[in-house]
Amino acid sequence: MAAKNLFGVIYMSTAKLEMLIVSLKPLSVVEHMASAKFVQRSDKSKIYQNELGKIVFSLQGFQQVLKDYGVKRYHFWASQQLIDDVTARYLAEQIEVRTGLEVTWISTSQINFLRATALMGNTKLFREIAQRSTYLLSIGSVAATLSHFEHGRFIHAWNIGLGYLEIEQLTNDLRHSANDVRGICNDYICSKLQALRHRLENDAKETNLVLQDFSHFNDLLLQPGQDIAPLSREQFRTAEQDNLRASEDYLRHHFKMDETAAARVVPSLLMIRQIISMTHATQLYMTRLNILNGLALHQAAQDGFLHTDFDDIIRTVAKNRAKRYQTDDAHRKITVELALHLFDQLKKLHRLGKRERLLLEVGVQLEDLGNFIQAHGHYRHSAYIIEANPMIGLSDDENEIISEIARYHSAEAPEVRQHHYSHLGADIQMTVAKLVAIVRLADAMDDSRQQKIQHIRVSLRDDAVVITAHSMENLALEEWAFRRKAKLFREVYGIPAVLKQRRSLKS
Repeated sequence: MAAKNLFGVIYMSTAKLEMLIVSLKPLSVVEHMASAKFVQRSDKSKIYQNELGKIVFSLQGFQQVLKDYGVKRYHFWASQQLIDDVTARYLAEQIEVRTGLEVTWISTSQINFLRATALMGNTKLFREIAQRSTYLLSIGSVAATLSHFEHGRFIHAWNIGLGYLEIEQLTNDLRHSANDVRGICNDYICSKLQALRHRLENDAKETNLVLQDFSHFNDLLLQPGQDIAPLSREQFRTAEQDNLRASEDYLRHHFKMDETAAARVVPSLLMIRQIISMTHATQLYMTRLNILNGLALHQAAQDGFLHTDFDDIIRTVAKNRAKRYQTDDAHRKITVELALHLFDQLKKLHRLGKRERLLLEVGVQLEDLGNFIQAHGHYRHSAYIIEANPMIGLSDDENEIISEIARYHSAEAPEVRQHHYSHLGADIQMTVAKLVAIVRLADAMDDSRQQKIQHIRVSLRDDAVVITAHSMENLALEEWAFRRKAKLFREVYGIPAVLKQRRSLKS
């Protein structure tokens, strides 16, 4: 197998380190390795620091295997769910000094995105099963996620603020003071799912439920080499009964599990059982496909071996969220269209890339969410909603950028004296300013919310950006709003933006 097509995916979760060596062209796994599991101590934020020796040893072993396979390209990602930015920088520096590997930290929203794309991109079976409503359940150390697909398209993901670490803390606290720890744990899970239950149980149609990365049940129910397979309710019910009756000591010895893995079997079953009921799932599937597979898929797409635009998931979620908050559909569509056209025509001026274009698009989709709360100061409400509900697939910095686009698209402009802008890093500040300057122009050109402008032509000159708006209607309000909102554009780019009207619908 040609080494030039091989890529190494290294991922560190709060549980362990794993590595995949994949051949990107056929998208097949050549090698899968994992470190010894991390010890789960009471102070969960210190897991990485306490296991630094194990991390370094495992990474050095991975590097040797990569060298043996002749793999020249590889990357190291890690979950940042339990640590703050400062700790992440310290750890990244310590790891790089010892191994030479740079760490890319990924957020909860990115992890959920990778879980979903791992399922969507890796199997023909998914395209078959997702023709009807399908849910994907993943439970991690920090949180659980339930993703929803319709007709093979990603619709939504719910973050459930309940992970194994929290359940373990609860059971440890109750172990010596309560008789029915399992019953209390079940009630606690039920309470955490209550808000989601109200949203799902009204939909009575039958669905599929895919259970992702439940390693113990994968080993019991999947054949070696199987990435995904159907599971009958009878098979699951048998596994459920057998494991719920078993003690943790039995699970550890019979299945050669460590203490942490054995303790997670019952909470997994309790949550799965409730999710089956809530989603009306009549067909279950088990899958081993996980975050590493998602990372491999994205690398294959980036290298041109896979012609899939996974960013469509982010766009779909943004559109669905805008509809859920009842934003003005016509205004949103024309503002997105105008903003993207300006971005494309002004590349020489802003020098931003494809990722920033996506952030611009998402930011404009979500800029008017706050009208759902109150029209006055809606931009502040929009920013709050985005901050409270991070977009799937975006990093923490990227979610901050789109929230700032929403905050400053209308009345206020980013200034150093404003807290929300001043606390941003210099690079993020500049990206926000460049994108907001463009968004404000696009928003002004539909200030009347009447879509008077059919299309625009952009001319980038040495002394100005001239935007010619083709319209047969009176643009007095749009021109006034444009002059007011174009002040930021001149401050950021150093040249004025001028709006001219051409009373012709032809280019």
